[in-house]
Amino acid sequence: MARPLGELVRCWMAWGGISPDQAPDPSVLEAGFLAMGDPCRPGADPRAIAAWEERHGYRMPAGLRAWLMLSNGLYRCGPLIHPLSAIGPMVPFARVPEMIVQPESWFELGNPNLQTVCIDLAYRLPGGGHPIFTSGDDARGSPPRIIARSFEEWFLELLRQGGREYWFDPVFPDYGAPWASHRRHAPGPPLCDRLLPFAEQVLPLLHAGADERDIAARLGLSRTDVELIVRYLQHVGSATAPQAVQAGKNHT
Repeated sequence: MARPLGELVRCWMAWGGISPDQAPDPSVLEAGFLAMGDPCRPGADPRAIAAWEERHGYRMPAGLRAWLMLSNGLYRCGPLIHPLSAIGPMVPFARVPEMIVQPESWFELGNPNLQTVCIDLAYRLPGGGHPIFTSGDDARGSPPRIIARSFEEWFLELLRQGGREYWFDPVFPDYGAPWASHRRHAPGPPLCDRLLPFAEQVLPLLHAGADERDIAARLGLSRTDVELIVRYLQHVGSATAPQAVQAGKNHT
């Protein structure tokens, strides 16, 4: 049986060395969470978390790992934080300029109500942690936005706000676009010598509107090969891709 939310929050804060004066108001926690049912679940097995990290190839931030071991998810109508079994690759709901293939490091963290909340596990922001961002929604005219500079920052504010989606407040200052930040801070995906000569052939086909299946058929490659090339090209950006390809040839 899960322990009370307030007790788990105190444990989480003590584990992370967070000052008690930053704790959410108990009355806010009660009004925001407890009136809607039990927000917590029994903690996840640390071995299951390690298996998730091994399967996906990314390590979770320490604060998220600690919370999942205390409560496998966090609920308020919908899951603010998914249980471990439901944390998986992000499902896109908004088109992102200059992005063709979604980064493998983008994971859906929760689905509170209006939009999914996601995390990029490929990098840490300078002076912060793994960024938390919204998926965006084309139907609502809402682009993806970074809403916190780390899981810990987002989670603590979420608790202080009683679980509401405070990042949709009109005055909320976001931290920019997740794809632009990813390209700026995450290491670019490498491209093996075998595929590098094809990169300059893929680029004009992409600009002409060909999809991965068409490109693979034209160049005698597998769709996996084409995806690797596209990941490489989109990270450096279409404007600089030809120079990047030439630089790669010179390097080899």
